[in-house]
Amino acid sequence: MNLILRFKKLVSSYTSNTILIDSLWNTLEKNYTEKHRAYHNFTHIEELFSYFDTYKNELENADIVSFSIFYHDMIYNIWKKDNEEQSAILALKELSKINLPHDFLKNINQQIIATKTHDAIDNDTKWMIDFDLAILGQQEDIYRNYTKLIRKEYKLVPSLLYKNGRQKVLQHFIDKPFIYATDEFRNLYESQAKLNLTNELNTL
Repeated sequence: MNLILRFKKLVSSYTSNTILIDSLWNTLEKNYTEKHRAYHNFTHIEELFSYFDTYKNELENADIVSFSIFYHDMIYNIWKKDNEEQSAILALKELSKINLPHDFLKNINQQIIATKTHDAIDNDTKWMIDFDLAILGQQEDIYRNYTKLIRKEYKLVPSLLYKNGRQKVLQHFIDKPFIYATDEFRNLYESQAKLNLTNELNTL
């Protein structure tokens, strides 16, 4: 299912206002198709949904996770450190238009913020984090392409500054006891993720 159909099917469960649904989608599309986005674009969202479709039965509320996936990178400014917080604010602003239950909005906010901290207690947030970090544990060539796309997003950042920042990010993940929050992703991707991160760190 392509993203626009997936989104409209999801939102139509909560409103029949097609003009509103189109407006919500247009805001998503405007943000995710910004020119500077080489990785954090609709391809990334599709990637997360590929994992979502595989592990949907593990989720307690698939709709909440779907909304979180769609909105978690709505704001992506390479010069800012509060992208996740700003994405969560925009998500709640947009989704309040369709009168989602308060607990839905609360959990969506929590899941989006968790993609920054990579910490989770509840089941669905653990899966959300792992979907977002799955790229780290992919085959070497896929991971290498991912790193090139990230560098492209940060092309305005001087090499020295980028390397310093990237080293901190890589070391943060390498030092964690586990990158992934679910047993499934730990079994599938943990060792490869640590290898990929270590190899990249050694090349910087």
